[in-house]
Amino acid sequence: MTLMVVVLACGALPATAQPARPSARVPDDPRFAQQWQLSHDGVMGAERAWGMGRGGAVTVAIVDSGVDMTHPDLVANLWTNPGEVPGNGVDDDGDGHVDDVHGWDMIGNDADPSDDNGHGTSIAGVVAARGDNGIGVAGVAWRARIMPVKVVDANASAPSAAIADGVRYAVAHGADIMLLALAGTDPGAYLQDALQAASDAGVLVVCAAGNGGRDIDAVPEYPASFAFPNLVRVAATARDGSMSALSNVGPHTVDIAAPGDSILSTRMGGGYERRSGTSLAAATVAGAAALVAAATPSLDAVELRAALLGTARHRRRLPIAGGTLDLARAMRRARALT
Repeated sequence: MTLMVVVLACGALPATAQPARPSARVPDDPRFAQQWQLSHDGVMGAERAWGMGRGGAVTVAIVDSGVDMTHPDLVANLWTNPGEVPGNGVDDDGDGHVDDVHGWDMIGNDADPSDDNGHGTSIAGVVAARGDNGIGVAGVAWRARIMPVKVVDANASAPSAAIADGVRYAVAHGADIMLLALAGTDPGAYLQDALQAASDAGVLVVCAAGNGGRDIDAVPEYPASFAFPNLVRVAATARDGSMSALSNVGPHTVDIAAPGDSILSTRMGGGYERRSGTSLAAATVAGAAALVAAATPSLDAVELRAALLGTARHRRRLPIAGGTLDLARAMRRARALT
């Protein structure tokens, strides 16, 4: 989408006609101050972004190890399948999955996508832990819906076919954004076809660049090395803004970077924990996408991607194609398009 800026030759607008600068919004979650990437507003402008919107009516599919669906900071944002009647043993919506009320487990082929690894619960909290609820931490998009799609087992193994099936499930059930915080060296034709289906359906797919400390321009890693117009490939930065030592990079492949060092989020079993890696960075970008999408529902996946990448900060040279996530600027860009 092209934004045309018209300059009138009649001087500045009166002060009363200038748009008000959004005020910062700070949530009341008791551990928010420990979330260095969000608090104090300096890293990516989260508090200013929340002054413009908190997310909502946007579904983010967590295609991962499942989600702790009883976690007090996640349960309120859990996606519910509107076409399914809970517990009646009938495939009410005719999708081939019986009682898939809150997602599906591609590993066990059942309707319980509960997490038995922990990874999915952690990244789900980064995306959309319920903000301003007086509990624990805040996600980037406080009111976004989380769709658990389990494709990773307890031992962190994820068959390519399960991932592809998970992608197709998320597309078929109306996910607006999909998070693939996993990486491998095998592209898999079935996975590529599934991601093509996501592209055709207009679903924004956010994926982690991987944690090998490699240049994936030279040694591809998937799904980050696929080249679809709806794909956002994310590297991780450390607290000082430099590239995390464990993060994969790619001057031509990796689109954007976001905080991924010692990120406090939800833990399987109801608690909280810190994790590091490009999974956390990708989850941050997925949450940012949800926030922007809620503010500007008219944006398609390509336009949403452009809003995130086009407002990234370029304060230092990083070995990626773009800059670092600036959530406040992305939200302002979205507001300008409404």
